[in-house]
Amino acid sequence: MLEPPRLDAAVMAMVAAREFHDGAVVNLGIGLPLACADYIPEGREVILHSEHGLLGYGPLAQHPDEVDPYVFMVGNRPVRPRPGMVFLSHDESFAIVRGGHIDVTVLGGLQVDTGGNLANTHVPGKIAGNLGGAPDLATCAKRTVVLMYHTARDGSPKVVERCTLPLTAAACVNRIVTDVAVIDVTEGGLLLREVAPGWSAEAVQQVTGATLVIAEDLREVTIG
Repeated sequence: MLEPPRLDAAVMAMVAAREFHDGAVVNLGIGLPLACADYIPEGREVILHSEHGLLGYGPLAQHPDEVDPYVFMVGNRPVRPRPGMVFLSHDESFAIVRGGHIDVTVLGGLQVDTGGNLANTHVPGKIAGNLGGAPDLATCAKRTVVLMYHTARDGSPKVVERCTLPLTAAACVNRIVTDVAVIDVTEGGLLLREVAPGWSAEAVQQVTGATLVIAEDLREVTIG
């Protein structure tokens, strides 16, 4: 039986960006989360923070004429400046993170488990990982959302009972957004909230390495 289509990266970013309430200070991690800068819900003022020293930047630059060599977010992606944007020293930027002033951080993931533990810095097969600011963000943000593909390239599940890769941070994840589902980390387990169009709870469970609790109001993924 053929697997239903999975959500593409743009739709995944739109789903994650639903988490951004008006006035929120938001940090986006490297990889899939970077695209969330382009999908902030209309009518909401969201203050984007990049730990290397930007606060209040705009969407990703799409054309060479929009690129300012001084306005880059993490991942070396050029972004457009916005009125009121400020540059920060490294210590000031991390004071925002460690002071608990980030309302939402969206991070990529290699594994998330039932305890909300996150592994996202040490790719299997590589000698060393790349921690960056991820441990600080995952631990100190008021809400941590992991945006990742549901399975690895070899088909193995990335939502698991217990992480087998080195942890970035423990018990930090609140919500998981993947290309097939939206899952909340709760005291009662991993709660399946939404499924991609064409997917059933049973189909999501088959590609998940942890037992899911099915929400009574389970629905299809929405981006509004």
